Amino acid sequence: MQLVNGGAWAIESPVPYSKIARSLMDDLGIQPAKLAAKCYATDTYKGLGRAVFFDKETFGADKLVLGPPTESTTQNGSSIAEFIEHFPLPQDLRRDILRLEMSTEDFFPGLSSAEKKDRLTRMSYKKFLLEVIKADPRVPPLYQARTHGLFGVGIDAVNALDCWVLGLPGFRGLNLDPGPHPRMGYTPRGYASPKEAYEYHFPDGNASIARMLVRKLIPTSASGTTPEDVVSARFDYSQLDKPASPVRIRLSSIVVAARHVGDVAAAKEVAVTYVRGRKCFAVRGKNVVLACWNMMLPYLCPEFPEKQKEALHYGVKIPLVYTSVAVRNWRAFHNLGARQIFAPGMYHYDVGLEIAQSIGDYHSARTPDEPVVIRMERTPCSPGLSERDQHRVGCGELLATSFETFERKIRDQLGRILGAGGFDPARDIEAITVNRWPHGYAYEYNYLFDPEWPAGQSPCEIARKRFGRMAIANSDAAAAAYTDRAIDEAHRAVQELLGA
Repeated sequence: MQLVNGGAWAIESPVPYSKIARSLMDDLGIQPAKLAAKCYATDTYKGLGRAVFFDKETFGADKLVLGPPTESTTQNGSSIAEFIEHFPLPQDLRRDILRLEMSTEDFFPGLSSAEKKDRLTRMSYKKFLLEVIKADPRVPPLYQARTHGLFGVGIDAVNALDCWVLGLPGFRGLNLDPGPHPRMGYTPRGYASPKEAYEYHFPDGNASIARMLVRKLIPTSASGTTPEDVVSARFDYSQLDKPASPVRIRLSSIVVAARHVGDVAAAKEVAVTYVRGRKCFAVRGKNVVLACWNMMLPYLCPEFPEKQKEALHYGVKIPLVYTSVAVRNWRAFHNLGARQIFAPGMYHYDVGLEIAQSIGDYHSARTPDEPVVIRMERTPCSPGLSERDQHRVGCGELLATSFETFERKIRDQLGRILGAGGFDPARDIEAITVNRWPHGYAYEYNYLFDPEWPAGQSPCEIARKRFGRMAIANSDAAAAAYTDRAIDEAHRAVQELLGA
């Protein structure tokens, strides 16, 4: 069995889990740090590091360069200089990249740390590179995709302070104080300090959390009680929708309408219409939690107030693709000496091996000659547009792209990156799964493009207000694409209804 996530990748968050979110995880028996220490097979990929692949279309030549070196080996600049020297780029460009990587210059002399942070929140990292550091215009393409996985856009649409948090170069001489910027309570996206070790990646991503929730609510749905045994547990779907059960889960049922029965202020029930197969069904309930994409709610419930509908529509889901490629073995990675490869100019910007681990009855590959899953990531971007417009264009692209296009791109990319290690796409690829999310992450506010709303007036705060007997959940309601925030919003929504 080869498992891989099709959705949320891991238990992680830029801020500590709230008491509510943590208590739910504790109730399920999920202790991320302990699971990571117990289950991760850290010796499997021992000796394999990171690498960068330069493609000829973007950088003039196809070349794999091992590195970058770790932080501990870059203090004197010799290792990073040797790494950059292997780039298939002109000497003057390599020299400018090294200047950026090693710079200790204070580009904002005379300003306090808070003033510097304020300035960094108001410019993109690309602008910081070109206008502040005065980098060669050929430098940004090397870093353009470094922010794709977290933000769904490149450095043209991510502010420089966020990129400082992510460890991108150019900030060493600014001597910024640890911690978020105080302006408007702004916390850099991706910021986490101090941060405890509360991260873990199940083989199937956070699907395991959903499976544990279902098993907790409907014990007859699957055997077992622990995080270790849920990974390989077989679920009995016939147990999910029993009439006598206090909890019923109805699959393949798409809600198309929700309305109060009678006047909103006096209504005692909410009517919900859903489609299953080719038939429409109607049910009624005392209360309803609307936990789908928030931007869809005005279509499902036209009776929302206009101001709330406008706020619900504000967010634009971030499109992204998680591609999983099952291969006969990972001998090519072993031969090349890399387990994760950054490809800034290619269709998928990131290529790597799944985390090796043994949890319960599930065991990933132990040797280079065993089957494994290659994980590839793509974020469709349109540099130059605002972040929300880039997401709209990317959504359309993913909906319009054929699987044949994906397959050709995947085979071409893996052949070029791994070919020198002995990889043959025709021989070694066993299966391809493209998990495309035209509507992926919740939209997180970006002050390069979004206003600075007063407390209580941001779109998500207006959008999530209870409306009669309807409460609103989903990570959209927090404008934060993390599992803990989805848990927090679900808890808030239920508490609003229980207090009715």
